[in-house]
Amino acid sequence: MKSLTQIQEAKSKIQFDVKKDSINYIGEADLKKYLEIADNFISPEAKDIINWLIVNNDTYIAELSNDLDENALAGFYKAGVPSKENLKELYKLLGTLIKDGRYLEIPVFQSKSDFEAILNKKKSLDTVILDLDTEKGRTAVTKKYEPLVHKIAKQWLGKINLSYNELVSCCYEGLTYAMNTYGKKNKKSNATDEAVASYTFGQYAAYCMRNHVAGWGVADSHLVRIPTSQQKKERDQKGHNTKNISVSGDKAVGHDDEGGKTMFDFMGSTSDTGKNLDNEDLEKIWNRIYKVLEEEFDSKILDVWYSFYGLRGHKKMKNKEIADKYNVANSNITYYCFKINSFIKKNKKILSLFSDAYELMKECLNEADRESNDIQAVRHQENIELEDI
Repeated sequence: MKSLTQIQEAKSKIQFDVKKDSINYIGEADLKKYLEIADNFISPEAKDIINWLIVNNDTYIAELSNDLDENALAGFYKAGVPSKENLKELYKLLGTLIKDGRYLEIPVFQSKSDFEAILNKKKSLDTVILDLDTEKGRTAVTKKYEPLVHKIAKQWLGKINLSYNELVSCCYEGLTYAMNTYGKKNKKSNATDEAVASYTFGQYAAYCMRNHVAGWGVADSHLVRIPTSQQKKERDQKGHNTKNISVSGDKAVGHDDEGGKTMFDFMGSTSDTGKNLDNEDLEKIWNRIYKVLEEEFDSKILDVWYSFYGLRGHKKMKNKEIADKYNVANSNITYYCFKINSFIKKNKKILSLFSDAYELMKECLNEADRESNDIQAVRHQENIELEDI
């Protein structure tokens, strides 16, 4: 009677079907180049096998198989557990990849066209490893990234007016979109083929999930998160934390000088520019600061101040350079800067704008941390050694 281990090995071998056009032999230089490009995509087991192929590059074909018409590494595994002690670890590593359905991480199992596209950074390795076309393959990918779906859903819980189940459903929509578009460059995108190929599927899926949640939240509830500075003001006034951390984006904001515009009027579009929303928002805040200053001081005094601090497109200059450029005395430079700085410290509107800029920059840093955490979570699922990114 066969043991459970023997039955599992037999089942794995049946599913292990190498393409007839697999490369079989790859030179040492190309293997090293592949290992460098594929570092974020492949598992530690795959790296160990590739390193073995590099060390034994001159002999591994003959050492692994006597059948020259068959892929040597595939034939080695199908022959069963080797008698040589130095090959048993290789067999074990290869068996792990085959059982996990990730044996295409090993380049000798890939077709020549796929391998060359990966080396030339024209194709992402995950487009070769993952089966995103068949129902069986897509089901496996969905199951694999289920933890990431719930992780991102939990990050958004309480930040928009959607329940946890709705967030999970939205994340699955993002995952489906990722499977449909991964490795295909958007016609409107300016990204190079090399940049597109550098993203793992996990990184791209995390981006798509967040994008779908944000879009669904806006379409469903039109809510905008209240800055923490505003929440602090309410706590100071009411003596307790605010219960609702969002407001309607259609609510009128600002004063007479802003014409009663809504929150969404202050949100710029990114479709025609190379800037992201964060940069656009910061630029708008600074422009409002400059507007207040221009109403209070003449242009010459402001030019001196801008040049002293390197603001508003002015190159940061030393006092002597400023004095020569604007024909002012050194003592006047100090006086002008002191005068404007004193005005800023006493002007509530400018101080409020600086507070908004600070909160926005802090939110950008928090978002970068969340992105990094998602990437690390994906790599952990794939048993990939984490690195700083």
